[in-house]
Amino acid sequence: EDIRAKKSLGQNFMIQENVLSKTVAYAGVQKGDRVLEIGSGTGNLTRYMLAKGAEVVCVEKDDRLHEAFVKEFEEEVKSKRLKVVHADVMRWLTERDRRERELVASGGSVDQMLRFDKVVANLPFNITTDLLKFLLPRCKSVFRPPTGSPESRPSGDVFLLLQDEAARRLCECRAGDSNYRAMNVLVDCFCSSTEYLFKIDRKAFFPAPNVDGALAHFKIRPREEALSVGQVGDTVVTSKQFHTFVNQCFSRRRKMVKNNIPSNMFGADEVARVMEELDLGAETRPQDLSCEQYLSMLHKLQSLKNSREAESA
Repeated sequence: EDIRAKKSLGQNFMIQENVLSKTVAYAGVQKGDRVLEIGSGTGNLTRYMLAKGAEVVCVEKDDRLHEAFVKEFEEEVKSKRLKVVHADVMRWLTERDRRERELVASGGSVDQMLRFDKVVANLPFNITTDLLKFLLPRCKSVFRPPTGSPESRPSGDVFLLLQDEAARRLCECRAGDSNYRAMNVLVDCFCSSTEYLFKIDRKAFFPAPNVDGALAHFKIRPREEALSVGQVGDTVVTSKQFHTFVNQCFSRRRKMVKNNIPSNMFGADEVARVMEELDLGAETRPQDLSCEQYLSMLHKLQSLKNSREAESA
């Protein structure tokens, strides 16, 4: 059956064999791996990962693609080497979060949740950064520790096909660069390493998009470890608080950081005090601060706020 890409969904299918094999090689897919593939498309990449002996769980939103995919891989589904989920990945991951919270609340074991060694995603370029943003604070809920080492940290290996420009910006931009954005801060916080792997010519996709692509590797670390940098006493900062704080600081990129933090979040006096403690000039702009400085700033501000609220209680 001729499956055409839906322009409305931003679909572009990977068709060049050398790029498919290179992607699987760079991702290090091997026998025994359990891979979460997001955006199965026509199954070209799936075929290569199955050939390496991996167990693959595919999440595909498109009705036509899902139906054709299940027919194409009927044997692999029967043998349980392949599981196909018909869902929007963000909703599916949100539902996983809900089920995990229910398990914890009822005293059940989260070990019942299916976890993965690697995530490989070939999604429309316009939603890949949203997916990455969603995955960043979810290392322990998405990834499993190495086999036989339940106490070890999960791998956290995410391999994303992105627009070439976006991949370079996320992997190579550093604090102080004019292109350094809120997403860079989040990536730097939650990833122990990032790597721009290789450029993919737009002709490797069908239909060809207007820009070249690239494969990038993001190694996500556990949320508690990522957010502990700069911790003050027993003050706890959540991933949602950090995300909100960083986005607020970048709300007007050309403005000074102190003027981007609203008084209903933290008082102006507290912001000025913390910035002075951290040797940050009053004219500091959002792109000038590293993720460690943002974390230290938020921990100190949250600690001051907690103390103030405790005194007035």
